[in-house]
Amino acid sequence: MTTRRDAYTTHDPAGNEPLGVALLGAGLMGAFHARTLVAIPGVALRRVVDADPALAAAAAELAPGIEAGTDVASAIADERIAAVVIATPAQTHGPLIEAAASAGKAVFCEKPLGVSSAEAAAVAERVRAAGVPFQIGFQRRFDAGIARLLDHVQAGALGRVETFRSVTADPQGPSFEAMARSAGIFHDTLSHDMDLALAVAGPIDEVYTVGAAMTDERFTALGKPDTTVISLRFASGAVGVIENRLRSGYGYETVLEVGGSAGKGSVRADELDRLTLYREGRIERAHVPWFLERFADAYRAELVAFATALRTRSVPAPSIDQGLAVLAACEAAERSFAEGRPVAPRTTV
Repeated sequence: MTTRRDAYTTHDPAGNEPLGVALLGAGLMGAFHARTLVAIPGVALRRVVDADPALAAAAAELAPGIEAGTDVASAIADERIAAVVIATPAQTHGPLIEAAASAGKAVFCEKPLGVSSAEAAAVAERVRAAGVPFQIGFQRRFDAGIARLLDHVQAGALGRVETFRSVTADPQGPSFEAMARSAGIFHDTLSHDMDLALAVAGPIDEVYTVGAAMTDERFTALGKPDTTVISLRFASGAVGVIENRLRSGYGYETVLEVGGSAGKGSVRADELDRLTLYREGRIERAHVPWFLERFADAYRAELVAFATALRTRSVPAPSIDQGLAVLAACEAAERSFAEGRPVAPRTTV
């Protein structure tokens, strides 16, 4: 069986060779990751795989020597590959993580770990058994402002954490067809807010969700609201609230606020740039249009951190345990909405 030490050292024991990476998935997020990977010193993107060969080929054109294809098994088995970056649809994450881990490859995977906590727990068990380095993609932690706030919280600079607030609003709601195909707001959107809630205030004792279908009343029949407000009670005694909207009507917005006994921290960065226009009767600033613009630097930083952890033989973070905790909390929020009552997250870690 491959051990954790083997997973770090087999491919690059002296740290002199580039870290060979295979990228699985070349859609919107995968294409962004491809551009990041080819720009990281000491990393060599060697294989790009996608079910759509045209997407794989487009990503492979970013640098010489990148092979494009549709064969996942071949890419994972490639001896030049030390790490696998997974940016495929959520329902494929579990099997791909298991395949990569079984082959002794380090794994970076976009959230979630699986389509359910039960699947994710099984995946986590196999990753632990394989002993391979693993990092889950919660990029907001790598945003400069959020990272500084988390550092202040962990250092106790705000005193005891008493309140938590997080807001995520997408610019426009999905179509009915897209909503029917999607995992829904509790898994596509909420997971990032829940990750920060757990990072800031620790384990959650109780979740209570209210939600509604504002953009299309047919969403109600799907059991998938597009607007939710979630109350949180933490084991520490702190309380929190998360607001998610799939249609803001103006642009992409995120807000993070942490209140402590000795102060408060707030992070929001919804301006597209630093330009302010002064016009008669009004002042104008451009709003950031979408998540890639808002978190571009954070997405790059998380992959740099993953590569650095592998080359320095340190443990990547956020870990697979955090992925499990976030998924359990998101499922609790979904269950609370369906049942109309407060519920406790089910522990899977």
